[in-house]
Amino acid sequence: MKKLLALLLAMLMVIPMVACSTNNGGNDAADSGEATTDVEMKYMTVEELNDVLGSDGYVVLDVRKAADYETSHIPGAVSADMDAAVNGDTAAGEETMTAASEGLDDTLVLVCYSGKKYAQASTNALSAIGYDMDKVVTLEGGFTAWTETYPDNVE
Repeated sequence: MKKLLALLLAMLMVIPMVACSTNNGGNDAADSGEATTDVEMKYMTVEELNDVLGSDGYVVLDVRKAADYETSHIPGAVSADMDAAVNGDTAAGEETMTAASEGLDDTLVLVCYSGKKYAQASTNALSAIGYDMDKVVTLEGGFTAWTETYPDNVE
């Protein structure tokens, strides 16, 4: 009986140690030192974009899926598909933003579907590659807001 009690006590002591060493709550980024918070986004209204559309110093990056860009987009916008980054491939997102921003020192206007998920992935990637975040804005309401306000101003 004493052996059984000792074995049970030993098991009770080992189980919490094993659980603590193997379970980090699903947050591998915290252990690797990676940031788990999003970079704060700044916004531009559709009216503000309309006022500067085609002006020097502004580049509109359409970060929606390439197929959606091909269907319709804001005139002059450049496609920079961030679907892989939204689905967890941050390295692909950084590569896309590196290529899209190469040689630029302009204000980048990020256009996604609604001004949220794809724009956030793009903002995070631009920050990670060292782009001047004072020159990164997101179109408030995204392409949806643009087409509601300017339905005839799409390509």
